[in-house]
Amino acid sequence: MLAANAAQYLASATLRALPHSALGEDSGPDGRDATSRTLRAAVTYIEANADRDVTLADIAASVPVTPRAVQYAFARHFDSTPLAYLRRVRLALAHDDLRAAEPGTATVTSIAMRWGFGHPGRFAAAYRAAYGRAPFGTLRA
Repeated sequence: MLAANAAQYLASATLRALPHSALGEDSGPDGRDATSRTLRAAVTYIEANADRDVTLADIAASVPVTPRAVQYAFARHFDSTPLAYLRRVRLALAHDDLRAAEPGTATVTSIAMRWGFGHPGRFAAAYRAAYGRAPFGTLRA
């Protein structure tokens, strides 16, 4: 699971950083893939705003396309939804914060809340599924 998340995160970073036309078959008049442009813009928005309360409508408005177009781009290229991708990004950022935090100065709950996880138990379950250990174990390490 960790390798899959890391691979998807790396793929999104690559999509943002490098110009390409490898994704998709539908090209616009300029020869570029409209769906991959949508995906790159949506990924950029999600990663820049992961600490905010983000909805599918917000993501679509930032591109700007319809919410369905954003859902289609994520389904086509990531086999995921935009909000599932947002949760993975937030989980990775929370993981980074847990690794960098001093145990006496930060709590798992405060870090989870910072990244939009309102229920500590659900955060712990998602974290354990992704990283194979409890978030408190990462904070103590």
